[in-house]
Amino acid sequence: MNEKNLKDVLSYIISSQALDGSINDLAFLIAKNGTNTTRKDCLEMINQSDFKTLKSFKTNSLKLIIAFAKVSLKDNIVSEDEIKSIRFLKLLLDINEGDFMKDKTLAKEVSIIITNQVDLMFSDDQKIDNDESIQKVNLQEIFGLSYDEFAKLTNEAAIAAWDRGSDILDLDTYFDGNDYQKWWDKNNIDTELQKEAEGSDDDTEDSENDRSRKISQIVKDRVWNRDNGICVKCGTNENLEFDHIIPFSKGGANTYRNVQLLCESCNRSKSDSIG
Repeated sequence: MNEKNLKDVLSYIISSQALDGSINDLAFLIAKNGTNTTRKDCLEMINQSDFKTLKSFKTNSLKLIIAFAKVSLKDNIVSEDEIKSIRFLKLLLDINEGDFMKDKTLAKEVSIIITNQVDLMFSDDQKIDNDESIQKVNLQEIFGLSYDEFAKLTNEAAIAAWDRGSDILDLDTYFDGNDYQKWWDKNNIDTELQKEAEGSDDDTEDSENDRSRKISQIVKDRVWNRDNGICVKCGTNENLEFDHIIPFSKGGANTYRNVQLLCESCNRSKSDSIG
């Protein structure tokens, strides 16, 4: 680990006066001793502020790490040295997975940081490239989030990018049924169209077919090129069919972003499910 990075960031936090007395004192201690700082050193310091254990001081420790992360993200990239510095702080201060989400105020702050970062990743080209994918993993690690917690914070930005026409395969995420429903709701699917999609007593097979089942050749060509002429599930190039990601029967449209290539076998196994 580059100790200079640790000391420089902590010195910046101290000079900015963004934290209160006891947290500032802890930052000063670590900035002075660097990687030679021990838990015993930290305990001796926080005892002077009437905290008896690192556990009782944990909220303040979390605030320090959030401040460190914010400074590191000023250039929207967390370097390897910055990651190592944050790992050191978390180990030193006994910060574990899930700790950031236990306090509602801190959890909200973490949520804002992550969603802003992911929005920035999508802002240039509406997709997540390899480097940005690594940055997402780094963000998840910094704040000790589970996969589900992280997906909950990032999928809204991914859905927004999908809505703007991004290829779903470029979003570096997994959409479950609830995420698809959010996309459906976000796009304000017409109430009458939804009723028709769900099926009413007055619906007929002919009216359903007239509604939207036919996929235009332009959409087919774009989907074929995007999916490289292979099944997106198993990779075969035989017996290919154009499939609605959100099924036609559930209101799925014939748009480029809602159509994918599946082979006959994968399409039959999917049946009427979303995905």
